Formats: sequence, structure tokens, C-alpha cells
Amino acid sequence: MADSRIKKIVKLMSRWLWLSAAMLIIGTVILVVIGRQTISSVDELRPAIQQLISDSTGMQVRLGELQGEWPGLIPVIDIEKIEIISEGQTPAIVLDHGRADLDLFNSLKYLSPIWRELVVDQLAITMVEDKLGRWSLQGLQGSSSTDLNIILEPLFYSRLIRLRLVLIDLEFFSGKKIQVRGDEVTLENDADFHRTELSVRLSDQGIPAYVLMEGQGDPSDLESFHADGYVRLDNFNISNPIVELSQSLLPELFDNLSSFKANASGEVWFDIHPGGSLDFEGDLAITEIPLDWLADVPPIQNLSTALTGWFTSGSDWGARLQGFDFDWSDADIEPLDLVFNQRLGSRWQDFDISVNQLDVTVLSDLLRETKVPSAKLLKAIDELRPRGDLSALTLGKNKAGYYASANLDNISVLPYKGAPGVKNINGYLEVQDSGGLFHLADSDGFELFFPKVYKDYLHVEKAEGTVYLDWQPQTSVLTSRSTSMKTTVDAGTANIMFSVEQQLPANGLAPEVNLIIGGRDLDAAFIDKYLPYKTPARLSKWLKTAVLAANVQEFGMLVRTGPPRNNVTSKTTQLLFKTENTDVDYHPDWLGIRDANMLVLTDDVYVEAVAKTGTVGGAKILQADAVMGDPAVGMQILAIDAQVETGLGEAIDLLAQSPLRDRIGPLAGWQYTGDADAQLHLEIPLTKVAGKTVAGDYQISTNLNGGSLTISNTSIAFSQLKGELDFSTADGLYSETISGEFWGQPLKAKLFKTGNQQKVAVTTEVQPQNLNRLVEFPWTKVLTGSIPIEGLLSIKAADDPGNAVTLQLVSQMQNSEIKLPQPLGKAANEPMALDITLYFDPDFNRLEGSIGNQLITDLRFNQTKLTHGLVSFDRSVSVPEEGELLVAGYLPTTDLNLWNPVVDLFAGRSGGQEASWKPVFDLQFDQLDLATFKVADIAAQIRPSEDEINIAFTSDLADGKLALPYDDSLIPDVQLSRLSLPSALLEKKIGQKGMDPRTFFAVDFSVDSFSVGDKDWGALAFELRPEVSGAAFNTIVGDVFGLRPGLFEKQPDTEFFWSYDGEKYSSRLIGPVGVDNIGDLFSGLNIPKVIDSQSGSMVFDLSWQDQPWKITKENITGDFQINLQDGSFYTSTGGAGAALKLVSLFNFANWLKRLQLDFSDVTSQNLAYNDLVGTLHFENGVASLLDPLRMKMPSGRMNMAGDFDLVNEQVDAQLVATLPVATNLPWVVALLGGVPAAAGVYLTSKLVEKQVDRLSSISYALSGPFDDVKVAVDRIFAAELKATDQNKQPNKKETKEQQAE
Repeated sequence: MADSRIKKIVKLMSRWLWLSAAMLIIGTVILVVIGRQTISSVDELRPAIQQLISDSTGMQVRLGELQGEWPGLIPVIDIEKIEIISEGQTPAIVLDHGRADLDLFNSLKYLSPIWRELVVDQLAITMVEDKLGRWSLQGLQGSSSTDLNIILEPLFYSRLIRLRLVLIDLEFFSGKKIQVRGDEVTLENDADFHRTELSVRLSDQGIPAYVLMEGQGDPSDLESFHADGYVRLDNFNISNPIVELSQSLLPELFDNLSSFKANASGEVWFDIHPGGSLDFEGDLAITEIPLDWLADVPPIQNLSTALTGWFTSGSDWGARLQGFDFDWSDADIEPLDLVFNQRLGSRWQDFDISVNQLDVTVLSDLLRETKVPSAKLLKAIDELRPRGDLSALTLGKNKAGYYASANLDNISVLPYKGAPGVKNINGYLEVQDSGGLFHLADSDGFELFFPKVYKDYLHVEKAEGTVYLDWQPQTSVLTSRSTSMKTTVDAGTANIMFSVEQQLPANGLAPEVNLIIGGRDLDAAFIDKYLPYKTPARLSKWLKTAVLAANVQEFGMLVRTGPPRNNVTSKTTQLLFKTENTDVDYHPDWLGIRDANMLVLTDDVYVEAVAKTGTVGGAKILQADAVMGDPAVGMQILAIDAQVETGLGEAIDLLAQSPLRDRIGPLAGWQYTGDADAQLHLEIPLTKVAGKTVAGDYQISTNLNGGSLTISNTSIAFSQLKGELDFSTADGLYSETISGEFWGQPLKAKLFKTGNQQKVAVTTEVQPQNLNRLVEFPWTKVLTGSIPIEGLLSIKAADDPGNAVTLQLVSQMQNSEIKLPQPLGKAANEPMALDITLYFDPDFNRLEGSIGNQLITDLRFNQTKLTHGLVSFDRSVSVPEEGELLVAGYLPTTDLNLWNPVVDLFAGRSGGQEASWKPVFDLQFDQLDLATFKVADIAAQIRPSEDEINIAFTSDLADGKLALPYDDSLIPDVQLSRLSLPSALLEKKIGQKGMDPRTFFAVDFSVDSFSVGDKDWGALAFELRPEVSGAAFNTIVGDVFGLRPGLFEKQPDTEFFWSYDGEKYSSRLIGPVGVDNIGDLFSGLNIPKVIDSQSGSMVFDLSWQDQPWKITKENITGDFQINLQDGSFYTSTGGAGAALKLVSLFNFANWLKRLQLDFSDVTSQNLAYNDLVGTLHFENGVASLLDPLRMKMPSGRMNMAGDFDLVNEQVDAQLVATLPVATNLPWVVALLGGVPAAAGVYLTSKLVEKQVDRLSSISYALSGPFDDVKVAVDRIFAAELKATDQNKQPNKKETKEQQAE
């Protein structure tokens, strides 16, 4: 049954469907037939159509001419123009020349003209933003009777719409207008699907942006419509929108942006959500943004960013720029994240910009160099010179005005409009249109600068607090004020409050600055740093120089500066200190206060201070009050009343280091001990009058109880001083009741002032042992008994010339004995005037005095030590140079043994530790007996040193130096520059006196010039060393008559030994002796010169059994070697003595003459030789030539050997002469037999030299007495003589054998 029912329904519906189709076809046919007949008259329907549209939209409509045609089934209508007029009689929509192909089916379906294709040459639409930020067609704002469906539906449901040009004028609520131009707009619709494609320009841009949008739903119903879109930008000019937006929101910042140019490229995708909101995202890039339209500035380059954003109708729109990066100049710029948001409609001026971080340095440099901001803002930037970084920056505007906030990181700005400057500060800043705040919580340290208070930045280690800014537009006053800011600075911890009030514009009017600082436990050493520079100059200078150190327990400072300038009360500086451990130099001429607990109040120039504890120059303060500063009196006075407990030294030191130093003079440098109580009343002038220092008024009263006084660096000391000692500006030091001790003896003293000199009169006595306190010396060995003294200590004023202090001591020395040889000694009962003056400047530097009539002394000191001086008896001498004490005296004669103990006194002291002076004795005598000699005209200087006594002397016999060591193991040294002995003195004092050489002193002796009588013997030096058997004269050197012992460094020393066994003497000379010209020896001994030489040597080994000067031909034994070079023999007549005769026998010149040999080529008047060598042996009165005496001449040789009896004067010797070859050539040639004469001398002398020598030699026998020697030719062609053993005498047989050889 159910199936039949369904079939019935289907059959019924089919019937109705066919019926409807038939009716539609019939209707369409009728419509087409009627339309074709009437469409050409469509313009006649224009009024009705205008009215229909006006009635539907509620707006006035004007239509241009209409034309129609209906080819086929598609009617076509041309419309010249359509204008929809707003209430203001301005066109809201204007369509110029449109051609429409009607979609008949859809038109019937929607009962509205639906176009299959609509082509429009130009469509102009004007959109207006209302105060709520909603957009509507011009003239439709807020109209509820307006219905645009009759216009919109043909657009939204027509299949294809082509708009060659679309101009959309956007009128913002702010009054700004923008025209958006769309080229070649294509709208495609397919039921609820819609697609739009177009090119978009802003105003008259050259390069458009490409836009594509696809939507779903009814576009007229924004609550349900949704669309997606895409925008592509290729070098799209975005300059105008950015300029207009920037200048509309921040006109001061972007005042000069009119020439800004920027072309962007990128892609953006957007979504239109149901309800009309829009989101978009994409990326943008700008290759270059020129900045040189106002200044020569590098461009911004390579700008790029990711872009997201939104638009909410009636609310706001915004954009997020993430990774916003660009390059500018050489700046290092980090990418930014920016968020921009602007409200719509009437709130169009409300916006905010957020930036994650911002380099203020780069931004300020960019703005300053480009000159984009207004001149006013540029000036502010230039004056502030901001540096650093901002984070979480927000900048915007709302109905209350502009606002901004940011976190500050190391921000630095210069002082501005009275506000302090800062460096590297961290904190949070919030600014509103009429005020703001800066919250400071910085623990990294920053610098703060109050230009009206300080001249430089102050370093703050930590700070926390808030600074509020307030702007009153009614009064044009900008005020900044802080809360109590807890800070930590290098001086300690303090709380700071300040306010700055500035009239704007200032017009030359200074800001009013109030600064309050309160702190605890601060270091007063920083007072110079934190004292305001506008503190009154004198107070500022005093505080800076006076307060050296303190722990400021409590501190307060109030500083106020500001207008009016001529009002004193508008400026003030007030300080309050409560301190401990305070060091204050309250005046440069007075000792400062140390370790005091003080309370100090300053009110501009007025200062008041109270101290309960502390010290001043070592004096303990019991109570002190000080007041300073009353300009009305014409000068500042520091008035101090104090009670102190101190030592005597500290009390004097207090005066010494004050303007009173000139009044007490050298007393300031002396040493004091003992306690004293003192009352001080001081009125100290702090300023000058007419450029001159004004004398103050000072009164001090001191009570002594067991004090002591020592003149510094001296032994002058007064102890156990008691009594009252006062001081006043007028009377100086004065007292009548001082008693005590001096060097352990009772003392009475009186102090008074005479003229400009302070006087101290004393009465006491001195024990001899105490004189060592002045001069170290064994006084008790030369002085006994106490010495009564009357003394006067005189202290000159500082401006008096000469020594500042003198101490005069006078005495008659009763009961005192001087134990010295006459004329210096005195008995105890004899009076002798003593007058000594001690000089101090300020140290003890001189002692001048006299004893009796002829003994004077002048001693100089340095720091209590005697450095030099003189003690003189009957001599006029000058004070020696530093380090010497000159003891000068004159006596006709004396016994030197009496003075040995006195010399020992001085010599003994020099053997100890190093002294500051050494004694020097300058003594003169007319005559002295020295051993067996009488020496006249003696002048001696004796200088004991650390190791020896040095004596320099002159006399009639000798001049020289003597060094006598204290150590007996060391050898004395005698160095004579002159020794002049009369001949008679040698004969009488030495030659006739037996001497024991064993008793000689060891000495190193030298004499530079030694003469006997008128004869100069030369120079001699030796080391004399006594031995058990005699005395050795070692290391003999010198030049005596040309003989020079010690000449040869590599040969043994020349020595002489003088022995004595108590009965017999013996002498021995051994060693080499150099010689230059041996002829000098003959001249020195007054012997005719037999021979001379250029150089040579002799070797002695001679001895004789007697004293040195008793050498004879009978007692001499030993050898004598001679070696001479380059000299001549002279013909001589011999001599009377055996020695001279022997020398004559050795004279080869005499022999040549006597033998009448032909030596004409080698001899003239004298006989020249090249070498002369030989050894002479002495024994038993005979001299033997052990080594023949050989002489080599330029052309020949001669040899001599034999014995010479010195006692009997007999000779037995042989002489061999080798003849020159040239002279004897004829008979030499004959002997050679047949050698041609032409062979000459060369062959003879070179080839057969030895043979020729023998052929040209003649041997002679010498015999007989010295005075008549017999000569006989012994042999021709003789060989040279050979050496003979010293133990064997030569004989004729040996001589013949030698010749045969």
C-alpha cells in the first residue's frame, strides 16, 4: 500500500514538473518576442530605472543614455554613465560607459539583472571612514534606509565583469585621502564562488602591484563571506603611505621626510574572515633607501623583513615586522622585531610601536645626520647625544597624549634642561604627555652628572629609586624629582634626593636645583670629589685641604641653586658631619688634628666644630672648640680654645710647626721628653689684609714635671727639668723657676728674652769623663778634677744672620790638672782661662775656644760627630778639609820621647771602628837629635791611619815619606825623594863605626836621588830583611852610575847579603845587572873612560870577608861575567891602582896600537866592537879569564885568556888577533897556490871562511909586570882561545894544542 502511494506522488510531481517547464518555455518565448520588439526603446525607461534604483538604495541616481539590442537570446545594453549621488551632492559611485550582456536565466532566478558579461571602461567609488573606523560608500554613513543590493547583486552574481579602470578614493576620518587605482580588473562569479584579479597602483605610480583574491559566500554579507588573497610587489613605491603615516603620527620626528623614497618588493598573502576582519603575512625587501636629500649621508641598504598583520574594521590595524634588518654606513645593526598598531576612526591618532631592542647610538646618529626630524628635535638630540641600547621599547599616543616606555641598557645622555647627565645607566623609563618616571635599579655601576652642582660625573656603584618627570603646560615648567634613592658610591652608602625645575623656554633663566644627600659611614677622603663646586670658595678650599681622612658616621648636605641670580637666599650649601677617626689640617701653618671625634656644621661660610677626643701633634685633646667665619669683621679668624695633655716634645713641636716657629727658632729641632699639661688660646687669621699675612694672637701655658731637653744631634742634654714654662706672642718663652741636671750635675736655669733673642742662663759644672760626649778622646788621661761652668745659651730670631744658637761656657779651671808636657800642662792649683763657644745652626756644627794664651782650637761637627778642625800651639794655620783634625805646633826643640804617649793617644783611637776624623800632626822644629845625627830645619806631617802611621818630612839631609804599620809583622816603607850625605858624614858616622847588620830593621827602601857630597850617584831601591846571621838586601833595583840592577824581568833578582857572627863580617853580591853605556860607570867613579857601550849586562857572584865598603884585591873571590854590545875601546895610559891597571890590560885598542898590526879598515882613533863577552874569576888575589875575553869587531876578532896577579901585578896571558882578509890577501893567495886573483874576497871569505880565519890570525904571548908587559909572537895562523876550567890554569902546552887545532 505504501508503494502505491509513492507512485502516486511521483506521478503527480512529474506532471507538475512538465507543466512548469512548458510554462517557462512559453514565458521565455513570449519574453524574447516582446524584448526584441521593445529593447531598442530601452532609453525611454531611463526615468523609471533611475527612480527604481533611487527607491532601492535611498540615494539619488543619475543615468546616462541607454541603448539596447537583442541578438539571439542574449540582450545587450550599453550604459553611457551611472552616477550615485551622496547626500552632499557628490558622486559616491560613477560608472563611465558600460556594456552588459544579460544572463536571462539568472536574472529570472534572482529577480534582478544578472549579467553574463559586464565590461566597464571606468568605475570610480568614494569610500568614507566613520568615527568608529568603519568604511562605507560616501553618503551611506549611518543610513539604515539604504540598501545597495540592487547594485551589488548584479556585480556579485554576474559571471564575468571586466573593469578597465577602477578608482577608489579613500577618505579617512583623519582627513587624509588616498586614491587606489585598479587596472584591468576582472571579477568572476560562479554562484557563491568569486575571483578578483587586478593590478593596483597608489595615485600615479609607475609600477603596479598584482592582486588576486578568491572568496566564498555572499560578498554583501560580511558576516558569512570568506576570502583568500595574494599580493605581489615588484619595486612597488611605498614612499607616500609611509611618509603620510609617519608625519601624521610623529610630526616632530619626521618633519623633513617629504623627499623620502622607497620601493618595496615581496609577496603578501591575506585572509578575509567572516565578519570583515583581515589577516596578512609575507615578506618585504627594499634594496636602497636614499637619505641624501638634506645631507650627504649614506643610504639605507638591504632592508628586509618578515611581515604579518591584521585589520579589524571599527577597531584597529597593525603590522609585525620580524627580523627587520638593514645596513647603514659602518654601523653594526642587530635585526629588530617591530610591532605597529593604529586605532581606526576618530582614534586614528592613537597608535603604538613596540621594538624588541634598539641601538640608540645608531638611531641618534642616523637622525642627526639625515636631519629628518624637526630642527627642535634635532637640537635636543644634539644636546643629549644619547648612547646605549633600549629593549622592550614602546612608543605611542592615546587620548592622554604621547607615551613611551623602555628598559634602558647602558644608556648615556648629556645633561639637558637642568636634568642630570648619565653614563651607562640601566633601568626602566616611562614617559607620558605631561610626565613620566624613570625607575633605577642598577647594580652594575653608572655615572651621574649634576652640572649645577658638580663639574664632572660621579661614579655610582649601585642605586635604587625612582625619578618622576612632570610637565605643566599652563606654567611651562618642567620638573624632575626623585624619591629617596639608596646609592652606593666609592665614599660609602648614601640616600640622595633631588629636584630640578626649569622654565621652558629658559630665556637665560637658570633652573632651580635642590640636592639633598644623607649618608652614614662615609669616607671623608672623598670630600673633594663630592663637595659642590658652588660651595663658597673659601669654605670649599678649606674643606678640600683641611679634611684628610675621617669615618663619617652621619652626613647631611643640602644644596640649592636657582633664580633669581641676585637673591642670596636662592643659593645655599649646608653641611653636617658627625665623624670619628678624623684627621683635619685646619690651617697649613699649624699641626692638624688626628683621630678626633667631631661634630661639624657649615652654613655657607660659617663653620662651627666641637672635638671631645683626638690628638694634635701628639698632644691628647681633652676638649676643643673652634669657630670660623664672620665676613663682617673684614677677615676670617679661626678661634680655638683647647685643653691638651701632652709631652714636652709634643708641646714644643706644636709651636715649631706653626707661625710661631720663627719665634722659637732652633728650639723646634731639639729633643724633649717628659709630660706637660697645656692650655691653648689661639686666634688664627685665615685671610690676608691688603695682601699681607696678619699676625695672630697666641697664648700657651705649660707646667713641666721631670722633662728633659737635648740639643739635637749633640750631647748637650738637660734633664729632670721642673717648673712653669709660658709662651706668649709678645714675651716668647719665659720662666724664673727652672731647675734640673746637666750631664749628671745640678743645673739652675732662667729663661728670658732680650731684643729678638731668646736667652737661657745656666750654672753647672762638668766632669772630665763627660767631655767625651763632645769629642771622643781619652780626656781622663790628660785632665783631672771637675770644671765649674757659667753658660749662656743664646737663640737668635729666624731673620738674624749667623748661627741660630750659641752656647758660651767660661771657667778658670780651678782644681783641674792638665797632664801634658810643657808648655801645655798645668798644675791643679794654677788658674788657666777656659773660654769655649758652641755653635748650632741648627745642629751642633762648631766648637771654638782657647786655653791660656797660645793654645787655640777650632773644631767642626756634623750630627754630633767631629768631622775636622784644628788644635794649634804658637802656629797660624787654617782649618783643614773635612775628615782631618790638625794638631799644629812649633817648638825650638824637644825630646820626642816625651810626646810618644800623646801620639799614642791619637794613634790608639784610629785602630778602633772607623772614625769621622783622622789626626794630622803638623810639627816644626829648629833642631832635633835623631840617633847619632843632628838634623836641622825639620818640618813633619804625621798622619796616623787605620793601618799605619804616615810621615812626610823635609830636613837639611833628606826629604821623603815613611810608612810605619801598627802591625809588627808588616814591613815599614821608606821612600826618599832626596838623600844628600856629606862625604865627611860617611867617613865619620859610617865608615869608622862597626855595625851589626843583624840588628837592622826590616824596611822597603827607595831613594829617587842619592848624592854624596857634590856627586850624584843615581837612584836605588831594595828590600832590607834582617836575619839571624846578618841582613839581606833583596830585589835590588836602580840606576847607579849607569849600572841597572833589576833591569831583566826574567832573570834572578840582584841581591846583597851582609853577614856577621859577632866577630867577623862577610859580604856577597850576586845577580845580574843591566847596563846601557858602561862609560857612565867610569865617569861616575872619576876614572878615564876606557870603553863605552850601547847595551849590555853583567852577572856578579862576588864575595869578600869584611864589611861591604871594605872590599880589597886580596879578599875578593868569585866570578864576574860581562857582555857588552856595540861600543868602542879608547886608547888609555893605564892608572895607578891595580884595578885600573887591570882594566888597561883588557883594553884591546891599546894592544892593537902596540902590536902595530894593519887594522886601518877597522880602527881609527878608537876601536869599535860589536860584542864583548868574557868571565873573570877572582881568587887569592888573582884574576883569571875562565872564559876568554872575546871581542868581535866589524872586520876581525880578538881574544884574550890568562891570569892576572893583582897582588904582585904580574900578567901571564895570550892574545889572539884575527886579521881582516882584504889586508892580508896577497900572502893568503900565495898559500892557496893557483887560485886566480879574480876569485876575489867572496870565495875566500865564504867558501873557506874557517880556514881563512886561521890563516889570518896571530897569537901573542903576554908576560911580565903590569907596567911593562912583554909581547912576543907566539904563532901565526892561530885558532881562537877556548874556555878554561876555573879549577885549572892554562899553560903553554895547552895553548899550543889549541893553536894546532
